[in-house]
Amino acid sequence: MGGPISSKYYLISKKDLQRLLDSLSKKMPLFAPVKHGKDFNFKRLESGDKLDIAGYTNTEYPPRGMFLPEGEAVLEYNKGKFSENFFKGKAAVFGIRPCDVHALLVLDRVMLGHDHFESHYKRRRENTLVFPLVCGTPGENCFCDSMLTRNLVESFDLLFTDIGHHYHVEPGSKAGLEIIAANKGLFQESVHKAAIVEVPCKKKLDTANLPGILAKARASGVWDEVAKQCVSCASCTFSCPTCYCFSLVHDSGIADPEHVKVIRELDYCMLLRYSRVAGGLVFREPRKERVQQFFYHKLAYGPENEGRFHCVGCGRCITECMAHIDITDVIGRIRDEHDKRK
Repeated sequence: MGGPISSKYYLISKKDLQRLLDSLSKKMPLFAPVKHGKDFNFKRLESGDKLDIAGYTNTEYPPRGMFLPEGEAVLEYNKGKFSENFFKGKAAVFGIRPCDVHALLVLDRVMLGHDHFESHYKRRRENTLVFPLVCGTPGENCFCDSMLTRNLVESFDLLFTDIGHHYHVEPGSKAGLEIIAANKGLFQESVHKAAIVEVPCKKKLDTANLPGILAKARASGVWDEVAKQCVSCASCTFSCPTCYCFSLVHDSGIADPEHVKVIRELDYCMLLRYSRVAGGLVFREPRKERVQQFFYHKLAYGPENEGRFHCVGCGRCITECMAHIDITDVIGRIRDEHDKRK
């Protein structure tokens, strides 16, 4: 999926969007934001399920699970035969926010951008239609404008923007154009090239020369203060759309030794178990080092290794943190300390 591939733009009414989603849900698994309690999360929509995104800002948990699903059996051994299990068919996700699409671009570089790629992720990524929905209201903890992830120019099939009674629709792939062509009665051409929505975020994170500043801040006392506050619950990594670490667990039941599964389990660097190696050694035992690992991975190692920050400004790590640690506040303190040393 690349950027815009058509000079034409379209409109679809909100009523007709429901018809479009109903049609797609009959052909493939279709996921969209669904409210459960006070939060939204991605759930599968069955044909006839009504899309209700009133009050939707972003999902509680990221869409990462659709591409790196927890508990997936990637390999099975059954009565002397090995089989590698791959996702079959097509799927679609509607309502993913631009920041989370930028997160997928981070995962793409990690999972696909090297000599050896993660084949299960690749299969799901290539066979999942992505229909982002541009934000209309920023979340309380969003800072996507600081991370330059508010707008999208690539990696979508159809980009939707709420403009009142209609959605403005921008095609971004051949598959997106095919969907419009197959549902001509639901779309009408738009005279507007793009729909511009300004959603200024309350929180800010200054990224200027940030990897260089962090390189000099290893011994900062700020990390000791944050480590004392942190409870190592891993909510930050669990909710982060660009955390991708996982373990492969061999599930061999004594009752059925002829049937063995190799299961993917997501893992998190904020937990002690993550850095436990043979012999029981934990190579990143101090909480301060685990806190630093999270911050440096998102804001220093990402630019160094993949050419972009691994933080997309979604703000979930702030929202979900039990200790009320705010990544924008911590980086602000690190930057203030750096500026005072000049």
